[in-house]
Amino acid sequence: MKTDCFLGVDTSNYTTSVAIFDGASGENQSRLLPVKAGALGLRQADALFAHVKSLPALTGGLFSHVDPGSVAAVGVSTRPRAVEGSYMPCFLVGLSHATLLSNALHVP
Repeated sequence: MKTDCFLGVDTSNYTTSVAIFDGASGENQSRLLPVKAGALGLRQADALFAHVKSLPALTGGLFSHVDPGSVAAVGVSTRPRAVEGSYMPCFLVGLSHATLLSNALHVP
């Protein structure tokens, strides 16, 4: 990856993802959240916990071969829809992780 890469974090309800993109190519590290057989979905508390467990390993895998100094900005999904009151707790995990990375890397 060249310099001026952009790091993205997503903790939507069923997938944990971190990705890096340099304008021409990129890489995504992601993990589907476990849903028990026969279940109709995940409770937010279960999704939140799964994201908390997955993000460190996914981010570590990405940064095992990406220079943190090449990151120019961090982006994150913060809600399901861009409308007033749209909220799901699992998105807070991604926001927290992205904020930590942004602060540590001194990038917006």
